[in-house]
Amino acid sequence: MVKNVRETRDISTVFFVDPECSTARPGQFVMVWEPGFDEFPMSLSNYDAKGVSSVTVKPWGPGSGALVGARRGEVIGIRGPYGRPFTVEKCGALLVGGGTGLAPLLPLAKALVKAGAHVTVVLGGRSKSDILFEKQFRRVVKRKNLFITTDDGSHGRPGYPTDLAEELVRERNVTRVYTCGPEVMMRKAYDISDRAGIEYEASLERSMKCGIGICGSCTVGRNLLCRDGAVLDAKALKASLEEFGLLQRDASGRYIKV
Repeated sequence: MVKNVRETRDISTVFFVDPECSTARPGQFVMVWEPGFDEFPMSLSNYDAKGVSSVTVKPWGPGSGALVGARRGEVIGIRGPYGRPFTVEKCGALLVGGGTGLAPLLPLAKALVKAGAHVTVVLGGRSKSDILFEKQFRRVVKRKNLFITTDDGSHGRPGYPTDLAEELVRERNVTRVYTCGPEVMMRKAYDISDRAGIEYEASLERSMKCGIGICGSCTVGRNLLCRDGAVLDAKALKASLEEFGLLQRDASGRYIKV
C-alpha cells in the first residue's frame, strides 16, 4: 500500500500499486483482500498508466474496517479489474452520486470529459462533512456544471441529489444518466430517466464472494453483478424492477430490504 488518505470523518482512500489496474475502465471493480479477513468487492476510484490505483472505503464490516486503518507499506491483496464498465462516449452526461458511490463516478467524469462529453455532476451527502471528492470534481468539470446537495442543507442545496437531477434533466440537454450510491437513490434516478426517455447506467453493489461468476451470490434479477455488471443499463434493470431499489440478498442468500 502506498498511502491512506482520510477523505471525510469515516471514509478513506487507500492507494496501492497494481500493474493490472492500469488497464481498468471506469466502473470496473477489484476484489480486495485485507489479510486476516475475507475478500470484498470495491470500485476503483483512481488508476493510471503506472498502475497507481485506489479504492475508497467506508467501514461497513471487519474487513473494510481494517482497510480504513491500513498504513503505508502494509500488504493488501488485489484481484481484477473485473466487470462491465460504464459507456464512455460523447454525450450529454449527468452523473448523480452520494457517499462512497462517488468513487467510480470520479474516473468516469475524467473519461467522459476526455471523450468530449458535456458533463454535469450532482454530489450528495447527509451534511457538508460527508461530501466526497468535491475538490477533485471541481478540477474535472466546470464550476457551473457541479452541484451539491445535503440532507440537512449545510452545504449546497438542501434535499436529495435526485431532486436536483430531475430539474437538470428537464433544463439541460441530458442524454444519459450515470449513477452510483444508495440503491433507493439509484432507483429514483432510473425512474426519472425512464420518464424522460433517456439512457441510464448504474453501478450496483451486492454480496460478492468470487467476483468471476461462479458462486452466484451477487444476483440482480437474472444478472450476475460480477459478470454482467457491476454497471447495468436500463434494459437490464427493467427486468429487475421488483428487486432494484427494494430488495437484495444477504451473505446467506436471503432477501432483505435495501
